[in-house]
Amino acid sequence: MQKTPFGFSLINENYVFEFANQAWLDIVQKTKEDVLGKKIFDIFPETEDQLLSIFENVKKTKQPFYAPEHSVKLKRAGVLQDVFFNFVYQPIYSETGDLQYFATVVIEVTDLVEIRTKVKEEEERLRLATESSQTATWDLNLLTGEIVHSFFLSKIFGYEIEDKVSHKQFRSHLASEDQKQVVENAFQKALKIGTYQYEARIIDKNGNEKWVATNGKIFFDDDGKPVRMLGVLQDVTERKNTEILLQQSHHLLNTALDATKLGRFDMDFETQQKYNFSPRFLTILGYDADTETIDSHVFEKHIHPKFLDSRTEALLKAKETGDLFYQTKIILRDGKVKWIEIYGRLHDSYEGTKPFVSGTIRDITELKDFEKNISESEKKYRFLADAIPQIVWIGESDGRLTYFNKATMDYSGKDYNTFLSANGWLDIVHPDDRKENERLWYRSIKTKEPFFLEHRFRSKTNEYHWFLSRAFPELDENGAVKKWVGTSTDIDDMKKQEKLKNDFIKMANHELKTPVTTIKGYVQLLKKMRANSEDKFLVNSLNTIENQVNKLNSLIGDLLDISRMESGKLPLNKKDFSLVELVTETIEDIKASDDSHHINFELKHSSDIEVRADKERLTQVLNNLLTNAIKYSPAASNVDVELFTDGKCAIVSVRDYGIGIDSEELTKIFERFYRVSGDDEETFPGFGIGLFIVKDILDRHQGKIWVESKKDQGSKFYFSLPLHKN
Repeated sequence: MQKTPFGFSLINENYVFEFANQAWLDIVQKTKEDVLGKKIFDIFPETEDQLLSIFENVKKTKQPFYAPEHSVKLKRAGVLQDVFFNFVYQPIYSETGDLQYFATVVIEVTDLVEIRTKVKEEEERLRLATESSQTATWDLNLLTGEIVHSFFLSKIFGYEIEDKVSHKQFRSHLASEDQKQVVENAFQKALKIGTYQYEARIIDKNGNEKWVATNGKIFFDDDGKPVRMLGVLQDVTERKNTEILLQQSHHLLNTALDATKLGRFDMDFETQQKYNFSPRFLTILGYDADTETIDSHVFEKHIHPKFLDSRTEALLKAKETGDLFYQTKIILRDGKVKWIEIYGRLHDSYEGTKPFVSGTIRDITELKDFEKNISESEKKYRFLADAIPQIVWIGESDGRLTYFNKATMDYSGKDYNTFLSANGWLDIVHPDDRKENERLWYRSIKTKEPFFLEHRFRSKTNEYHWFLSRAFPELDENGAVKKWVGTSTDIDDMKKQEKLKNDFIKMANHELKTPVTTIKGYVQLLKKMRANSEDKFLVNSLNTIENQVNKLNSLIGDLLDISRMESGKLPLNKKDFSLVELVTETIEDIKASDDSHHINFELKHSSDIEVRADKERLTQVLNNLLTNAIKYSPAASNVDVELFTDGKCAIVSVRDYGIGIDSEELTKIFERFYRVSGDDEETFPGFGIGLFIVKDILDRHQGKIWVESKKDQGSKFYFSLPLHKN
């Protein structure tokens, strides 16, 4: 036992050492004097928690205990260490069956465990390195076709980690044209040189096209037969797509240079020596690119003498900024003069090379001629703009005003630069009009819709005049605003005349109402007194007088309404009421006074419809539409009325079968004093204010009115009102 290569000891039932061979003593780094006759846990107290339960279990079960690579904490050289052993605890009994000893066999395997741990750590580092670089590893048995690979290979090909994928399945994902032309050729080459490399396309399990790059090595047996291949694979789709885009960019650049007629060159910045001329460069200078070559300094010989200084300044500036840009005239061999534009980028020296400029040359002769013509046209335009009495102004796409004509200065008494300042324009606008001025102007800028506003401007004598300002956007081919062109026309005299007209209407309304009311009163009195008269002529005459007085009274009311609308003082008395009831009552009133047409009413709703509005004004709206329908359909006998809802609004329609309206006039009929033109104009007299009033009333109720009509086929008017919220 003393010479065995493994440690052996005997421990009695009281855990006292009675024997230990030299190998055991060497393992625990003790002597016989340190161990024999002493308890194990007195010598190794740090092991009691680990070993006592093992000894007790052997006593109890009478079975030996095996512990491969068992970790025990031991103090060695005063340091507590994890030491790994292969343990065997064998109980030895006397002839009477009593426990005599624990025979312990110990082999230290700490070095073996450490080596295995290091191998695992290295494998983990390799795995982390390949995963972090998104590199898949694979090991292919060339004899059996079996493949062992990292999970990342499955991921690249669109599979899940738990999926078992064969080498044949992986190969099936190769793009068909790459499988033969790329992969097979790479494998045949690898059989000769031992190195396996290719880049090819795959279609992964999800149908995505990818680029992959493989690097591998073939291993051969003693007979030179290939038996195994190890390698890595990466997804290089992003890099390949970048390379493809770069190639396309080079192609597009060359195409763009040809399309824009740009010449290209490189130039030594220090010596100004030019090289790498493109054919277009030679053509611009008047040389035949197919038959002629030029000296590296010939370009300077063509520069017009008057532009040599500006060229020198551009070169000095390029040294500071890195950008070379200038325009110059050149004189060709035949004496003709051209304008050219030079643009280049200065590249710093590197790896011993000199700084150089890579640049382009462009013939801008036509552009310069065009600019000259534009400049002359602009002078003429400014002359014309200054000659007219109207104020003329121009704004940029963002609304900044950048031009005003002479009339602006003459009226305001201010200088030009004042108007170019931030609030120069608003300074002459009346304080009460500025907020609305800004609101409408910013709305036009946002919506690209024309700008219209009547507002007051302060003159150089500090008097305010009314002006009508209008501006229209100039759009490019993509519909974006290039600039705004506006005019402001003095309408002060017109506004004064309009005020006089409104004052006259108010006065006429007041003066006319008294005699009209008196006439109506006497007519009604006479009708009561002669209600049973047999004089039919008298009765009919009184009815006719009353109808005409009612019409006159209605016209007077309309004129007063227009005056109120223009001053913003049209009264509204809103309340909740049934729209069905209003339509029914209005139809009955029309029938009572005019039985020439049958009015059909259809309610397309399952219940009553309630709105919050001015009942009298809505009666006025419907009454106007119904009387118009009757008036403009003399040859027909029916008028159709419908009432329905669309979820948010109540909608009423009135349809007639009369003369209809031309499409050109449909957008004008709601304008003030507008009357439909045509052969029937004299047949249907009127002031042309009824529909204007109707539209204004509906606008004040947040409603809408519109019409559908065709000439000689009748008209259908609609108006809508918001439904009562409750």
